[in-house]
Formats: sequence, C-alpha cells, structure tokens
Amino acid sequence: MIEPAILVSNHPTKSGQEVIEVTLNAPKLLNALSSKMIEILLVKLPVWDADPGVSAIVVRGMGERAFCAGGDIQHLYQAMKKGEVEQGQAFFNSEYSLNLVMHSMQTPLLVWGHGYVMGGGMGLLQGASLRIATHSSRLAMPEISIGLFPDVGASFFLHKVPDELGLFLGLTGAIVNGTDARELNLVDALLADSDYLVVLEQLQNLPKQTKTEHLKSIRELIQGLESKDNNALPSDIMPHKGLIINALVAEDLSTVFSNLQGLKGLSKWLDKAIISMESGSPTSLHLTFCQLRQAPQDIAQALEQEYVLAVNIILKGEFQEGIRALLIDKDQQPKWRYSEVKDVPQAWLESFYQSDNITKPDFGI
Repeated sequence: MIEPAILVSNHPTKSGQEVIEVTLNAPKLLNALSSKMIEILLVKLPVWDADPGVSAIVVRGMGERAFCAGGDIQHLYQAMKKGEVEQGQAFFNSEYSLNLVMHSMQTPLLVWGHGYVMGGGMGLLQGASLRIATHSSRLAMPEISIGLFPDVGASFFLHKVPDELGLFLGLTGAIVNGTDARELNLVDALLADSDYLVVLEQLQNLPKQTKTEHLKSIRELIQGLESKDNNALPSDIMPHKGLIINALVAEDLSTVFSNLQGLKGLSKWLDKAIISMESGSPTSLHLTFCQLRQAPQDIAQALEQEYVLAVNIILKGEFQEGIRALLIDKDQQPKWRYSEVKDVPQAWLESFYQSDNITKPDFGI
C-alpha cells in the first residue's frame, strides 16, 4: 500500500471555523520534499487561503527526526544523468512557485520546524507567517556540498539575517540549533517539542477574527508559551559571533574564505562548518557569495533569479556531480570542475546568469 505524500486533518474551532493540519508524510526520507508533495500543496494552499472558514493552517513533518530535510533530489540526479533537463526545470519551477504561494498567503500559516530543517524545508519554514523552532531543531542551508547554492528564496531570507551572518550560513552550510535560529531571526519562536498539541488546542479555542487580528492573537499565544523556562540549548554561534563577523568583512570571496579558515580550532561546531566550506563546490561558493552580497527587492525577484541559476547548474554538471558523491555513490569525493576558489574564472560564473536558452518560470502569481 502506497502511503499518501501528505496527510490533512481538519480541526473544528469553537468559533465554527477550522484549523487545517498538514503533515509531510515521508518519515523514512526525513520528509524530503517530493514533486507529489509540492503538487498537492500548490493546489490546496490557495483554496484554504481563500476559504473564510479556515482560521489557520499548520504544516509539520511526520515523525520525530525532521520537519523536512530538503528536496527529494535523487530523482533529479537520474533525470540529469539521462539528459532530461526538462524534469529539473519543472521541479524548480514548482518548488519556487510553492515558496511564493506561501510568502503571499493571508491566512495565518504556522510551520512547526522540529528536527532537521534543511534546504527545501527551510524554504517552507521561511514562507510561514509564524516560523516555529523547537529544542530538537537543526536548521541549515547546505547546498554548497552538492554543487547547488542556497535557493528556495535564500537570497532573500538569508540576506535579512543580521550582521551578514546569513552569508556565513550559506558559505559553510553550518547547522544551527533552535537557540541560534531565534537569535538570527530565522524563526519567530522557540518552543518545546511537547508544545505542539498545546498550540493546536489553543488555535481551536481562539475567537473568530479578521485574518490580521487572528495572526496577532496567535503570535501572542505563541509568545506566552515561549516565555516559560524551556531548557533551550546553548548557542553555538554567539561565542564566536564577533570573530565571524570580522571574517566576513572583505570584498572578495578568497579573502573571506581565508579569514574563515583562520577561525579553526575555536570549537567543534565551527570546525565542522569550516570543513564543510572547504570541501564544497568552489563554483557554488562563488554563486552563494554573489547572491548574498546582493539585495533582491522582494521574494519574487529572488526566486526568479534563483531559477535561472538552478537551471544553469543542471545544464553544467556541478549539481549532478555533487549529488553523486554525497547521495548516490557516497564516496564523499566530488570532482568539482574547479578545485580551488581562486581558480574559478569570472566568465564561468557569469554564464550561470545567462537566461537566453532557459524557459521562463511560471510561478502562477
């Protein structure tokens, strides 16, 4: 029996409305975001958003390990291997369309970001009206390790992280806990994992209000839960925040790269992040640096440019090699086109921004 990609539950409220609970249902794959999941959400979310009988929407992941640990990219590898570029284009078009839909919704949308929240999962989390982390949360944008770049709107939401620390997260793929996610404004609240049912119950008890008033009420109840002593983990990034910020103050990637390497030895967490940067695709590092040194006007502009980059990455092979080394053969020995950051030609990087031969995205908004 094939399990449904997404489970939907309707919870009646005391005001006569309902709370829609959406569960990504692929726990064995850490709820990796599949084409089927995206297809269902693209159809359902606008309908719920337009329904006055829906007071709020809650999105979570099945199981205890992850909300969503990224996009289901292994099928993209098979398509790239066969030269079926259209499949890759269609996937990114659909995924980015979903990101834009979520950012545009008026009905309060809560995403419960427990466990691993990475890549495509971060895109879902950042599209929510209320982004919630828990004690188990581990957030990251690790695309440099697979020859991609922080996408799903990351050139918009990582750019908003204070002190340019979003650039650090993009270049290193560093995994941050809930405490750091809250400090970096990547989430709106940090709750205990056991608070989920409490939140769901309190949503059902709220009175009928306008969408703006309802969102305000939900924020207040979430803040009330957050204010209690919840045994949050200590920060990994804050002890080194000043040094990391200083390392990022340079106009070129090579200098930033070298500065970050100079921070090795300060902590195991920081060492892991730096090692990830060193083994990542030099092309991806350059594209990440370029994207996060720009300032897109809005999420739509960010996604449109990311689409061009993503399709070109499919065409040029770096993404395929990254997936092969990390997820298919698992030899952890990717053969990047250029082995060092300093070796990457400017003309090669500029070619990723060329859109002449790329079908324009149709984000549906």
